[in-house]
Amino acid sequence: MLHFFTRYMVPCASVFTSIAGAVPSGQLKVFEQLTDVPDGWYRGVPAPALARLKLHIAIRQDDKHAFLQEELLKISDPEHELYGQHYDAHELDALLRPEPATSSNVLSWLEEQGIPAMEIEDNGDWISVDTTVARAENLLDTTFYFFHHAEDKIWRIRTLEYSIPDRLHPYIQMIQPTTHFARSRANQQPGPTSNSIPVYGSATKLNATYCNTTTSADCIRALYGIGDFRANASSGSRLGIPAFASQNVLRGDLALFVDKWAPYARGANFSITSVNGGVNNESTDAIWASEANMDIQYGLTLAYPTPVDFYKVGGRGPVIHDLQLPDRPGVLNEQEPFLEYLQYMVNLTNDKLPQVISISYGEDEQTHPLSYMLSVCQLFAKLGARGVSVITSSGDGGPGDGCMTNDGQNKTRFMPQFPSSCPWVTSVGGTGQVLPEIAEQLSGGGFSDVFARPDYQRTQVETYLNGTIKDKFKGLYNRTGRGIPDVAAQAWTTFPIFHLGQEQLSGGTSAATPTWAAIIANLNSERLSRGQKPLGFLNPWLYNTAYKALTDITQGSSHGCDNVTNAGQDAPGVPGAGWKAVKGWDAVTGLGTPNFTKLLDLAVEM
Repeated sequence: MLHFFTRYMVPCASVFTSIAGAVPSGQLKVFEQLTDVPDGWYRGVPAPALARLKLHIAIRQDDKHAFLQEELLKISDPEHELYGQHYDAHELDALLRPEPATSSNVLSWLEEQGIPAMEIEDNGDWISVDTTVARAENLLDTTFYFFHHAEDKIWRIRTLEYSIPDRLHPYIQMIQPTTHFARSRANQQPGPTSNSIPVYGSATKLNATYCNTTTSADCIRALYGIGDFRANASSGSRLGIPAFASQNVLRGDLALFVDKWAPYARGANFSITSVNGGVNNESTDAIWASEANMDIQYGLTLAYPTPVDFYKVGGRGPVIHDLQLPDRPGVLNEQEPFLEYLQYMVNLTNDKLPQVISISYGEDEQTHPLSYMLSVCQLFAKLGARGVSVITSSGDGGPGDGCMTNDGQNKTRFMPQFPSSCPWVTSVGGTGQVLPEIAEQLSGGGFSDVFARPDYQRTQVETYLNGTIKDKFKGLYNRTGRGIPDVAAQAWTTFPIFHLGQEQLSGGTSAATPTWAAIIANLNSERLSRGQKPLGFLNPWLYNTAYKALTDITQGSSHGCDNVTNAGQDAPGVPGAGWKAVKGWDAVTGLGTPNFTKLLDLAVEM
C-alpha cells in the first residue's frame, strides 16, 4: 500500500534565522529553516502550483519598534505626563513607515521575481503578497507541501525552509506562512455535561459553599466585588473577543445561558465580524464551539451592557484539490489567522476598535518561529499604543505539559506559552476555590525563553526568584525572561456554560481571561463616561499601583511536566514541577485576583 504521509521519527523543529554562510552579495541565502517536521505533523504531497498563498512580509526596522515600545511605556504609565495620549491609526502608520529605500528594495525584489503588482499590498511596515504556490516557490527558492495534524484534523501548506537574497536579510524580519506550524490552542478544560446544575446565590453576597462547586456569573460578581454594577452602554466602551482554532459561537446557546444564569441580560446580543474569511457556523453540527461560547457567555454577561464584538478569524478557505488529497470538508489551506487578526485590528478606526480584547488561545513558545513571535508581539505593542488592553490566557499546563525541547536534543525544559509571554499583553493565570482562593494546579506560568524581563515587573519578579525559587529548577527555565502570568482569576472546571443546547461545566485560564477582560471593560466604561481615556496597556499600572487593589494569592501551586507531550509522545518528567504561590508576585497567580471596587476607585483617580 502506498502511504500518502511521511512521519519523521525525530520530532524536532529548531528554528533559526539568517543562517551564516559565505554567499556572494545578491545570491540566495537560507533565511529560516526547520531541522525536521514538527511534533504531531505529517508531510504529504507537494502543494498544487495554482493553490493560493497570502505571504506576509514584516519589514525589519529595529530602531522604530524600539521607539514605539518606549512611547508605549510612557503613555501607559499613570505618573508620566504623556499618560493616555494614545495614537490614531494614521499616526501610528506614519510613525512606523519604513524608510523609502527599505521598502523599495523589497518591492523591487518582488517585481524582479515576476510577482504581479495586483498581488502586492504595501502597508508600510508590512507587505502582503497574495499569489500562487508556484510563484511563492520561485520567490523563496523552496517547495511547499501539504502537512496534516492528525489530532486537530487540520491541513496546512508549509515548507521547512526558504531563502531570499542575502542583500535583503537586513530589511526583512519575517515571511509567513512558511515555517510556522503552531496551532492556536484553546486554554479550556471541559467538564461533564449536566442539565441539573442548580442556580443559587446572588451577585452581591458570596455563598462560599455553592461557589466552590459552581462558578456562576453571580459567583464571579460576588467574589470579585462587581456586584450589581452595570456598565454605561453609551460610554463608548467595547469588548472584543476573537475565535481561532475553528471555534464558533452560537446565539442560541447564549440565550439559554442568559435565561438561566444572567436574566438581567435577557435580549443581549453581540456583533459578528468576519476576519480573513472566517465563517461563524451556528448550526447544531458546530461541534467546535465550547471555547467561543464560554468567552462570549461570561465576557458579555460580566460586562453587560457593554457592546461586544465577536471576531470569527478564518483561513483562506478550500484549497485546490488534486487526486492525491482526500476530498473532505476539513481540508483547508489555513493561513496565519492570528497574524491576520492583529493586522486587521491595528488598522481599525477609533470608533470601531474595542478598547479591550480577550484572547483565550495560545501555544508553547517553541512551536513558533522566533521571527513570527517578534512580529506578532510588535503588533500587540501597536494595539497598546492605540489604547487597547489585550488580555491573554497563560495556559493550562502549569510550567509545561510535555517539557521536552524540539531542537533535536530533546532536553527537559519548562514551556512558557505565547502570546502570553509577549511583554505587551496582560497574562491571566488561574485560581480555584473561594475563601480563600488558592492557586489552580493547571495555571500556566513561568519565564519566557524569547522575551527579556521588562522593567515594569523587574522588582516583583526578581523578589520571587531570589526569595522563593533560588536554585530550584535551575537550568529548566530562563531566569532573565519575562515573567507570566501578570494576574489571575477563577479557572476551576466549575463554570456552567451552554454548548449545542446542553449545559456542561468548563474552566481553565480560558475562563479567567474573559473575566478580567470584562472587568477592564467595566472600568473603561466608567472612565469614558467621565471624559477620561481608556486604560490601554495595563501592566505598568498593575505593577506600579493597581496591585494594591488585588487579592494576593498565597496558597497552592501549579503542576506540570508529566511524562507525555501534547502530541502523545513520551517525554521526561520533572518530579515536583510547579510554581508556588507566595506573598507578592508569583509564577502561578501573578499579582493576584481582582477586587473591582478597589480597582474602580484607582481607575477613576488617574
